[in-house]
Amino acid sequence: MYDFIVIGAGISGASFAYKASKYAKTLLVEAQDYDREIPVRTNIFAEHNKPFVDDLFWNDDSIFPRPFVQLNYKSEKHDGLLHSKEFGAPLGKISHTEILIKKLIDKFRDQGGTTQFSESIAKIERHSDHIEVINNKGESFSTKLLVLATGSRGFPLQKSLGFEIPDSSMGIYTNIYADESLLEENFNFQYMFHLNPKISQNGPFFFNVGKGRIATGYLGNKENPAELKSKLIRILKNYQKIQPFMKGIKWDESIPFVSGGISKHPISSFSKDRVIVLGEAAGLVTAFFYEGILCGLASADIAATLLKTLLADNSNFSRAELKKYDDEVARVLFTYFRNGNACEYLFYNESSSTKTLWNSYSNLLNTNKTVRKYVYEAHINQDLSKHNTDNDRFVGEKLFATIPVLSKMTLWPKFLKAMSF
Repeated sequence: MYDFIVIGAGISGASFAYKASKYAKTLLVEAQDYDREIPVRTNIFAEHNKPFVDDLFWNDDSIFPRPFVQLNYKSEKHDGLLHSKEFGAPLGKISHTEILIKKLIDKFRDQGGTTQFSESIAKIERHSDHIEVINNKGESFSTKLLVLATGSRGFPLQKSLGFEIPDSSMGIYTNIYADESLLEENFNFQYMFHLNPKISQNGPFFFNVGKGRIATGYLGNKENPAELKSKLIRILKNYQKIQPFMKGIKWDESIPFVSGGISKHPISSFSKDRVIVLGEAAGLVTAFFYEGILCGLASADIAATLLKTLLADNSNFSRAELKKYDDEVARVLFTYFRNGNACEYLFYNESSSTKTLWNSYSNLLNTNKTVRKYVYEAHINQDLSKHNTDNDRFVGEKLFATIPVLSKMTLWPKFLKAMSF
């Protein structure tokens, strides 16, 4: 009998398993063969993630090989730049996330945790005093509490246990390797977030610049993987707005392209009797920016802290007790989410207004120091429950003031609604 079984060894599952194994007998199950290879991921890692990562990892240069000092909210007309030196400290770091996951799993094992990789879950059975997990080999494992951390890959399991399924879109990314000197020459930023409704009306095209590699991709809609890959290749080869960044970088179409669902919008409940859901599986991905690392780490930390007390008290892990997890996730994250919800409503779906608004916003970032300061503060704020929504309102009002008069007339109701988020 395990105290906890965790299904999924991504950022939320690995982080939770590492923290929980300090006090609980824990099994970590992953469908992919993580002993052979963990898929390469290059991410921005804003300073607001720091409270959820032990210093052991935060200070590891192999995980975080470079500081995140400049972002580019790029539009058709402008490079909307924010350089952290204006405010005294980096926006965070750039992570080689597969190394973080590997080191979390290594520490989990050092602490007595057990892993089962290359195994999928065929069935979950509820019993009055435990949950039974049956893998694809017919082997059965019992646990006092089940933790679902499957990202957007485990929705059938989630649905079988009575949970809602998050909204999602299909996304794709790839990692391209290049000499560090060439990356330094081509990229004066570590993160680019670019909106163009011809690429997607649902999300950004992006660059994350790591050490000797860049991650690039976009969030689409309902395209299949082949369509997503074909479009990303065309963008990288032909899209004029990004060609200066690709100059001299050699890559071919045989490099791995990773596609899959990207969850958005939290489900209404993250817990039931003897089951909790972490991170992206619960739709805990920041609206507009689709930042999953923050929510994966935060929900894992909140769960590991709460469950330590419940386990010590010999809890039966009822929904009534586990609701404290839902409430704490909402307290820590949802004030910050309001800004993302408002931005998503303003910038996505209507191609006629997206370009106008995003051009204006990227130019506003260049011309208004207070706007830059508020965007900076959102990246470094280590208590997101105290995110200042008045700052978001200020930025919204300044943005509205900069758009053309005709656009003001048609977009005023949209701004009014966004301000109410």
